[in-house]
Amino acid sequence: MRSKGESLLRLLQQDADISAFDTAVTRARAANMPPGELAEVERERAVALQLRETLIRHRRNEAELQLLNDTANDLASIRDLDSMLQAIADRARRLLECDLAYISLSDSDRGDCFIKAASGNVSGLLVGLRLAPGCGLGGMVARTGEPYSVTSYRRDSALTHTEPVDRTVTAEGIESLLGVPVKLEQEVIGVLLAAHRAVRTFSSRDINALSMLANHAAVAIQNSRLLTAAQSAVEDLRVANSTIGSHVDDLERTAEVHERLTKLVIQGKGVDEVVQATAAAVPGEVVVVDEHGVAIATSGEGGDAPLMELAEIGVEARRSGHTLIRDHLCVVPMITESEPLGTIVHIGPSTISDTDRRILERAALVAALVLVTRRRMAEAEARVRGELLGELLTQQTQDYDLLRRRAAILGVDLDTCQVMVVAHLEGPARERIYPAIAALARRFRGLATHHHDAVVLLAPGDEPRAVARTAARELARASRHQVTSGVARVPHPTAIIAAHDEATRCMRALLALGRHGDTAEAGDLGFVGTLFNGQPDLSGFVNATIGPILDYDRVNRTDLLHTLEVFCATNHNARTTAQTLHLHHNTVSQRLSRISHLIGESWRNADQLLEIQVALRLFKVTEAASTSTPRVSPPNRQ
Repeated sequence: MRSKGESLLRLLQQDADISAFDTAVTRARAANMPPGELAEVERERAVALQLRETLIRHRRNEAELQLLNDTANDLASIRDLDSMLQAIADRARRLLECDLAYISLSDSDRGDCFIKAASGNVSGLLVGLRLAPGCGLGGMVARTGEPYSVTSYRRDSALTHTEPVDRTVTAEGIESLLGVPVKLEQEVIGVLLAAHRAVRTFSSRDINALSMLANHAAVAIQNSRLLTAAQSAVEDLRVANSTIGSHVDDLERTAEVHERLTKLVIQGKGVDEVVQATAAAVPGEVVVVDEHGVAIATSGEGGDAPLMELAEIGVEARRSGHTLIRDHLCVVPMITESEPLGTIVHIGPSTISDTDRRILERAALVAALVLVTRRRMAEAEARVRGELLGELLTQQTQDYDLLRRRAAILGVDLDTCQVMVVAHLEGPARERIYPAIAALARRFRGLATHHHDAVVLLAPGDEPRAVARTAARELARASRHQVTSGVARVPHPTAIIAAHDEATRCMRALLALGRHGDTAEAGDLGFVGTLFNGQPDLSGFVNATIGPILDYDRVNRTDLLHTLEVFCATNHNARTTAQTLHLHHNTVSQRLSRISHLIGESWRNADQLLEIQVALRLFKVTEAASTSTPRVSPPNRQ
């Protein structure tokens, strides 16, 4: 017996199969052992098999614990959630020695769950399959929070079957199925499932083992979520820190630009300097457009945006009272309590950033301050200069030495101011022309004012017409209307009033003749200028008109003047003139050509012919008056 017991122990030691224990009993029976000894052998065999089963169970538990420990270690080292879930599915398949294992996660946004990872799947339909609440074995476990198993999924009527799930089960060949909840505290966050492609019964050991793995999975998922949240928080902090740093940089940059613009105001710089400083801080082109749609300052060459488009958007920005951004354009209105000043426009390669927009808005404030200051200074200067010129235009007895000293304080030398311009603006006089008047006075180092509905300029210059045309252009640009101006020479400060009267008459003559927008002296108007002159110089007009012909006839003893007189009397018909003078037609043509050579080819124009005829009549009258004597009748000799 002892040897037989030792033999059974050796079989246990050798981890022999059950058949080896049965063989030992069979041999004892074949040896015709006494019944008592045979019964003892059978008892030892039963004890040995129990010991064998216990050893196998311990080994299996040890293997499961080792597998779970390895799983925990592996999961602790995995950071990616997808890789973690795949590792859990692989370990579940190994732990239960099943054909297929997969894990589903709950979707709180949609209220269902979906299969996230699988191990041993063959159809490709499993991963991504969504399970409606309570549908299928996984849906039931997710709803109840308790483990559930079936020996035949397709024949189990306790489950709620759906066509997509049944189609996937058939494709995978799943027969027996076990599912356990993946819980985080009391919340079911997923389901871990193990399946066989044959009919099998899941033991409580299988349920416990899979549940333990599900617990590990829950901890790992939570750790992964916490890690993801921590990483997201760190990234948010990094972004926030970067944003704060960028914001600080933007504030410093904005403050630096503001300080630079403020210095420009303190230094008395103009809008051009403000525009250049702004363009240096904000990439792109900067343009200041006044309230009339005229670009008064630009950092470049005008950009690609049409001025009309800038003016239209500027009107919209002024109406809205805030910044407008249109694609590559940013328009900031320059608004004061008293008057609109226009807009400052940024033309960039792309939409402007918030920081650059704030810089542009500060630049608009500074530009508005500069414009308002300049306008007020111009108004004050124009008022001072205008008051002085107004006194010079009065009829009262004046102390010219005092007026000279007052003019010298303004940088004006009255003795060199020899040009008087009187300009009429087609539109109503508006406030915007006053800065232009002051600018004219500064430019010509003279005096200017708005006097009796006209702009009056007293300035130095040797070319009165050139001064008047320049002044007219500046006034037309500022007023946006036509400017008609008369000009006269001022030989001495005491002749300022007379020159003003002459220039005014000249300007009114231009308006009467319909020559709006023109500039002329009295001499440019011919006999009209002579008639409008307060002291008409008839002989001067005659000499200016037909003097060369008179001189030619006197020197060469010709009769060009008479020919011209007949030509005018015959309605400018050369053939009729020849017949009246009894001359050949060629002779008359030669005389007319000589007249053209003397007084210019344009003498046949209607206006000049009219002046010639008037000059001919005036010559006759003055000639007759100077040569006439009393006529004495001869004695009657009857």
